[in-house]
Amino acid sequence: MGVTQNFGSNLFGAFVAPVLLVAFARAFGWRHAFFLAAAPGIVTSLLIWRFVREPQPESTRATSTEARWTLRQALSERNILICALLGILLVSYLVICWAFMPLYLTRVRQYDVQTMGWLMGTLGISATIGAFVVSALSDRIGRRPLMIATPLVGVILPLAAMYFQGSVWVLAGIFFVGWSVTGIFPLFMATVPSESVDPRHTATVLGICMGTGEIIGGVLAPFVAGFAADRTGLAAPLLMMVGLALCGGLLALGLRETAPRVLARRAAQVAPLMT
Repeated sequence: MGVTQNFGSNLFGAFVAPVLLVAFARAFGWRHAFFLAAAPGIVTSLLIWRFVREPQPESTRATSTEARWTLRQALSERNILICALLGILLVSYLVICWAFMPLYLTRVRQYDVQTMGWLMGTLGISATIGAFVVSALSDRIGRRPLMIATPLVGVILPLAAMYFQGSVWVLAGIFFVGWSVTGIFPLFMATVPSESVDPRHTATVLGICMGTGEIIGGVLAPFVAGFAADRTGLAAPLLMMVGLALCGGLLALGLRETAPRVLARRAAQVAPLMT
């Protein structure tokens, strides 16, 4: 899930795109850069039209109304509720960073546009690696520890952007480590929800956990952050990122572990005690 959900989009969208588009815009103008940014979407649409086929309906698929979950039933499962809330908090963290970090770096910290592009590209490298490293590590040590730790680590990114005065290379390293929080996106959007419920309800809970984050976090967060920035300055969105990351780490304390390998290991440890 980590590879399929994050690897391609982060490698090309979060790393290559900021560096390439900034350089292209400097050479040919921002209007032309917007046309270039639209090209991958058109190509992707054509590839989907050409190669993706609708799956054949399963004859054994449950069709009774009893097999369907309501929104209330889905959110009554603690892990689903927490993952949906984590989606709101951490998608907000992500979109605020992408919207306001470039402005803060160029207008407040006075970095040139190209340096800003490379710093933002560092986030793409971090996300590309974290997409499968963090997810794979969670298979071994558990989902819950990483979903607690990485949001708390994410606090250092906005704080460094505001207060770190050292080398830009060190700042890039801090950005790289802080952005590791994106490595748990596949966990709270897909893996943990799917492991927490009966397979018949997987699509329902995935839709809830992804949809709440994208609709509430992705839509409202930039509006609120922009309003705060207009009123108090560009530091406000970055301070919001600090609060969102802290809340995410604390909220994850309530998760129930779902990693099969970890649960099997715990069961093996308990079995001798039971006998």
